[in-house]
Amino acid sequence: MNKKNTGSYYTPSYLASFISKRVLSHFEDKTRMSILEPSVGDGAFVSELAKTSSIKIKLSALDINQEELDKASEKWHKKNASFVKTDFLDFSDTKKYSAIVGNPPYVKKNRLTKKQIDLSKEIHFQEGLSEASVKNIWTTFLIKSNKLLNNNGVLAFVLPSELLQVKFAEEVREYLKKEFQRIEIFTFNDLMFECKGQDTIVLFAFKKSNNKGEYFANIDSKETLESGNFTLKNNNLLVTSNVKWTHHFLTDDELIFIENLKKELQTVNHYTDSKPGIVTAANKFFIINKETEKQYNLSRFTKPIIQKGLFVNGSVIFNSSDLEELEANDYPTKLLQLTDEDRISKKLREYLSLGEKEEIPNRYKCKLRNNWYVIPNISDVPDAFFFKRSHLYPKLLKNNSNAFVTDSAYKIKMRDQFDLNSFIFSFYNTLTLLLSEIEGRYYGGGVLELVPSEFKKLPIPYVEINNTQFENFTKRFENKKNIEEIFSQNDLAILNPTLGINTEQLEKLTKIRNKLTKKRMRK
Repeated sequence: MNKKNTGSYYTPSYLASFISKRVLSHFEDKTRMSILEPSVGDGAFVSELAKTSSIKIKLSALDINQEELDKASEKWHKKNASFVKTDFLDFSDTKKYSAIVGNPPYVKKNRLTKKQIDLSKEIHFQEGLSEASVKNIWTTFLIKSNKLLNNNGVLAFVLPSELLQVKFAEEVREYLKKEFQRIEIFTFNDLMFECKGQDTIVLFAFKKSNNKGEYFANIDSKETLESGNFTLKNNNLLVTSNVKWTHHFLTDDELIFIENLKKELQTVNHYTDSKPGIVTAANKFFIINKETEKQYNLSRFTKPIIQKGLFVNGSVIFNSSDLEELEANDYPTKLLQLTDEDRISKKLREYLSLGEKEEIPNRYKCKLRNNWYVIPNISDVPDAFFFKRSHLYPKLLKNNSNAFVTDSAYKIKMRDQFDLNSFIFSFYNTLTLLLSEIEGRYYGGGVLELVPSEFKKLPIPYVEINNTQFENFTKRFENKKNIEEIFSQNDLAILNPTLGINTEQLEKLTKIRNKLTKKRMRK
């Protein structure tokens, strides 16, 4: 079964062991308990729970996949267990459980069936949550599981780090705080699964606890977890502010310091009007290289375009010569821009048939168009672009070419009273890039992303510079060894006149930024 559709990423045995032991330790004074696993998968938790002899467990294990359910049932050699083939969203039970454990599926809303979406909405609405929180099936598993716990119950799930950082999960975090007296979050320096793009956390939520609050620990290795050599720290300031829970390792002093500086600054949307780039709905088809353009005689239908942030150089300016270099290296740099009025030549018809064979006309966005091959909202060539995903640092470039850009970037247009060169110069300072780490979210492999709303609210300490200063800055940027070299020259020129930052405070900012980037990139 396709893992992308089922959302199945199986739990390593050492992680299942850690979770099972921690849950069972909460019930060490009990002789009996009931445990539900709502998506049992290959039975990693079943194996671990079967090892206990001190507590009699009544196990209920569910899964939508009969083959996986059969594998899991073979790992349970005791009585008092039921293995049921069902979708947990459909599962109905009047009894309450001592604990619910597992690794729920991660499936985006657009891959769910209509029935699953309707059931999810109903489950969320019953708990007073909005439709905005129905973005991925794991949230529904979490909420439904809570309603099946008894008054002293424990919930323990492996979850995507989305819980800590994305907008739609804010409601879910507030819900957890309201429903559980104690919450424990374990984050990890290493990806724990075979899915390289999915960053994971472990959540323990206790209905009742003598030590109330939200506690966090970052685990740097498998050995740390197995030895128990970690400390759970309470971070009240974090959970009462709007700072993302991924940044739980920042101290109260650091959070207050950053918050006070933010209050003094205007944000990106004060200086610019920014919009996502072009949505083609099928980049591989609509963005072609020179060879394909020539093969199908498409030159009169194409416009230059930058497809990815990976394609731009280490500068703050993108020139026509950079575009020519990409083209010479056979990168796809040609956007197929057709109109409803265009006459379809024989060679163009040949190329369009390739897209039809790949069923591109059936894609959701293409189906909404009058003609599937006519891309809407191409508009003007942007003055500058900010790439929403980055690795070492975010990329903001002035566009000195005639290239368009895909929705991998945001198109930048300055508001009348502000200057583009000054804005780009002002962007590259320690505080703004630190705040990019805080406002954005990160994924497996250390990718940093700022969605449109996060980019727009990014604080900028804006200073005016002249053309000569910008030219000097551009040369320095192109010749830099690393981004820190730019900070060493830019920071005081930007942060001192705008915020009165002194050398000692600058060192503090640098330390915080290093802490954030090291965590994201797992250094």
